[in-house]
Amino acid sequence: MFEALDVSEMNETDVREAIVRPLLTALGYRHGTKANIRTEITLRYDQAFLGRKSPKKDPKLQGRADYICEVIPYGRWVVEVKSPSQALDLDDAQQAHTYAAHPEVAAKYYMLTNGREFHLYQTGSPFEPVLSWPLEESDSVFHAVANLLGPDAIERGGKVMLDHGRPLGPGLGSQARIVGGSMSYSGHESTNEALVAAMKPLTGMRNTVRGQEICRVPDGLIEARIELEPAFNAFDELNRALGFVPIVFRSADEVISTDPERPSIFANVLTARILRGTVLPASPVMRGGVCQIDCEIIYHNQAVGYLDGASFRGSFASEQELVVLGNTQSVTHWGQFELVLV
Repeated sequence: MFEALDVSEMNETDVREAIVRPLLTALGYRHGTKANIRTEITLRYDQAFLGRKSPKKDPKLQGRADYICEVIPYGRWVVEVKSPSQALDLDDAQQAHTYAAHPEVAAKYYMLTNGREFHLYQTGSPFEPVLSWPLEESDSVFHAVANLLGPDAIERGGKVMLDHGRPLGPGLGSQARIVGGSMSYSGHESTNEALVAAMKPLTGMRNTVRGQEICRVPDGLIEARIELEPAFNAFDELNRALGFVPIVFRSADEVISTDPERPSIFANVLTARILRGTVLPASPVMRGGVCQIDCEIIYHNQAVGYLDGASFRGSFASEQELVVLGNTQSVTHWGQFELVLV
């Protein structure tokens, strides 16, 4: 979205017009629509005073919000823009928070940006952003941002729904939306040297989490449905062809752990049968082309993690058994993950 932009010579106005406005448009906001954009709205506050109040003498306070995005009548969020030459700090986050928390706005979220980086906060929590990213990663986090700030997301959040279910964990209801996150590969091992060599490009690879949810299912288990945006398009095509979108994990824990020393365990077993004649997409770990024989891949996946504020984070391991002509070869991958929940 912004790969070719050079912000070094930009001022605050440039950031508004070249970066923020295109982002709002991409999210689905337009002036004069149900998903409306209001700009430079002046907000007034109660008088400032020292000692005894004097309504006639105490000065009025006011501020100006750069953008207020509203989904009529469900909710709003605020964007505060700074110059690229200004590093973002807590004072800026608290300034933007006063706009979002103003009774005439009552926004659920607010975004702070200087064009170089973005910080997205939940109103009431200016000390820790829900999501942060540099400009050049805007494409990779776009789905996560849309899951929080897109018009459909704001509309869903503005509807009152009673939750009678048992909470998944502290600060969560009986279900939680996954609005972002990542999964990063750290390493792999196999007794088959050819598999070790083929999987080498995966080391250090980072997949973005698009979304989906965590909820309780009728049998009492906790189920996580996760949709990834793989680093390589070919992986996305292959996952969809195999029926692995979303990937479903389950846990027998009564609630999701908040203790890193006693984490919750989510697991699954997935089987992919690839028939002779299937066209496989090319990727860094395989050449692609027409599969010449029937084969089967069995995935034993486990994610071990804990709740840390609005995130569920931890480590994962995936053992994959490749069965070809009755011969089985295996490779195991491992790494770290984070899911951002609301």
